[in-house]
Amino acid sequence: MNANIQIIAKEGWFGGIVLGILFLAFAFLELEFLSFVFLVGFILWLFIFRNPERIVKDQDSSFLSPVDGVIKNIDILEQSICVQIYTGILDVGVVRAPCDISHATLSKRGGVTLCCAKKDKKELLNETFALKWKNFCLEFFPEFFTNSNIYADSNLVIGERCGYMKKGITKIYLPKDSELKIGIGDKVVSANSVIGFIS
Repeated sequence: MNANIQIIAKEGWFGGIVLGILFLAFAFLELEFLSFVFLVGFILWLFIFRNPERIVKDQDSSFLSPVDGVIKNIDILEQSICVQIYTGILDVGVVRAPCDISHATLSKRGGVTLCCAKKDKKELLNETFALKWKNFCLEFFPEFFTNSNIYADSNLVIGERCGYMKKGITKIYLPKDSELKIGIGDKVVSANSVIGFIS
């Protein structure tokens, strides 16, 4: 069975197994407090790495949010519009195709995963990866987990799972004449929320 459609994202399997084993071990030893702590940790871990199904709300020329999170900034650049989305640790971390993609260009820059450093330092030192297709580009700046990645870049249908990033910033670059449907502070949901319409 494809790991991409499991109810728990594959990025969370190892941690979930470890927490589950520790819970069972402490429960077997009748150490109630520790077993309770690891049970809570196990449940929280499963929630953090949940991988829900989404019904795509597709409209003609619509560009959907690729991630869950909150719109932190919208910049009007010389040739494009940059929309920044912050994905928190409790948001769903699955990255989904914002539109139909035949064959995108995937690039990656190695680095660390600083979480509490200043914004400029994180953008300079943290690992980043980008997905570019036709007239848009997605840039991902993970801040915590090292297993963030884009694992599919070709033959994607809108809303299809194509990567994972838990806690970080996603920058979406759209053509300057795009019609945006979101504002700063808006909560967005991948495959459901319309970022805008591309001409």
